[in-house]
Amino acid sequence: MSAADNQIIGYRNMEIEYSREDISRKAADVHIRPATEADSATIHRMVRAEHLDPTAIKWQNFLVAEKDGQIVGIGQIRQHADCQELGSLVVLLDYRRRGVAAALIEALTARAGRPLYLFCRDRMAPYYEQFGFARIGYWQAPRSLRLKILIPMAFRLFGIRIVIMRKV
Repeated sequence: MSAADNQIIGYRNMEIEYSREDISRKAADVHIRPATEADSATIHRMVRAEHLDPTAIKWQNFLVAEKDGQIVGIGQIRQHADCQELGSLVVLLDYRRRGVAAALIEALTARAGRPLYLFCRDRMAPYYEQFGFARIGYWQAPRSLRLKILIPMAFRLFGIRIVIMRKV
């Protein structure tokens, strides 16, 4: 494997080197499937526990990652009037850094149209770049997302920077 096949991912002020092969191997024992109505309460609980945007949570938009019958990760493609957004990506703490989020992102992006957008903390942008997302400026975002990011922009007062990313 060449050095170009590896990615450096910034995560909580640590640098972790992963390759696509590592991610696939780590997530091999996780099953990704569409959410069902029975998963709705778990999805809501996981989103609230991570203090993510609780609006527009529709279980029909979610994929879940299961291991041994337990939901260990979730993510959705949120439909806006003028675009789609990858959102509500949550992996249980004990299953992080095992490729679960990567498997969910790959499955979600395979189902979504282009361009596809997401919001994330600036320190997570290098992670999403490995999936083809790139940072964009405020005025490059669709109108619905420009309106949505106005509230998180206030987080800058507390040192939290939110960025918009796009995959084409």
